[in-house]
Amino acid sequence: MLKNAPILYGRNLPDLGDRFQSSTTDTPVFAYHEISPAQTAGHKVIQYTVIWSNEDGGTNSPALMARWGRTTDIEWAYRVEVDAEGKPVPGTGVYQAPNHQTLNFAGAYENSRPLLETCTSNNNLCDKVDDPMRFSLAPIESLPAGRTREHIMDTNPWLYPIMGQEMTREGQIESPSDPDTPDLGDQRTYLYLAVSHTTSPSDQAGDVGLSIGVRLKGSDKLYTSNHDVTSWSITRNGAAATTVELPVGTKPSDVAEVVGLRTPVQETGASVTVTRITRAFFLQQDYLPGTSFIDWTGERTLTQSAPQAALWTAGN
Repeated sequence: MLKNAPILYGRNLPDLGDRFQSSTTDTPVFAYHEISPAQTAGHKVIQYTVIWSNEDGGTNSPALMARWGRTTDIEWAYRVEVDAEGKPVPGTGVYQAPNHQTLNFAGAYENSRPLLETCTSNNNLCDKVDDPMRFSLAPIESLPAGRTREHIMDTNPWLYPIMGQEMTREGQIESPSDPDTPDLGDQRTYLYLAVSHTTSPSDQAGDVGLSIGVRLKGSDKLYTSNHDVTSWSITRNGAAATTVELPVGTKPSDVAEVVGLRTPVQETGASVTVTRITRAFFLQQDYLPGTSFIDWTGERTLTQSAPQAALWTAGN
């Protein structure tokens, strides 16, 4: 894995700081890999993904919490086909370029490791490097099949304090934290969930999404992951992470019900079926994840005529 992993160079966009801006904002902090079969027998494709501490451009922080369940930025960086001996097949290396384009890598290598540089405010890459900061991350860990990308943060919980500290340092946290506004609150007040769902027809997942609601004991009020902003719903099939902002001081024992909400961005009549909640936790005072208290498996289908259903209820 390591001999083909990209070496990253820092970002130096003049309007975002000095040449060492990657030391204080949008820092590349972790990398992992995924392996898939190649068309040639005995070959495989390795994809390397990088976690940045945040993204200064692109999706705003409250929407990141709603749609992705974190304010870190997780992007695939480089993909290459290798032969049975792990040697890269010439001409197969591609990277995620500005505007999320997939381009053939045409830059320099250090042995078989491509040199890439963060060159946009939302952490897309260029294959020409000129920044003095160098990040040689070791993508030893792999993402298990069927898990969200945020699973890597769960297995490396120190990434959550880095996430929280950057939001605090940049003054992005609303004070006082208020779950009734869409602004980014104290990240320790959010319930962090991972859910699995499918949209039918599957090609309409971008039109009809999923949001998650939470009710607390003693109240009928429904707190929603997307703060009732339709474009902040989860609009991709499979495993996904999200968060629900709750009042300061909310504990796992205060949660009465977790609800699935069909959220059309554009109404097509598609249905949404939720099948799992694989984890639910709060961040502790030190921003490290607390113990997950929900592991639910079932089947709840949300339709245009019945757009919400309880997924999990305390005590059941």
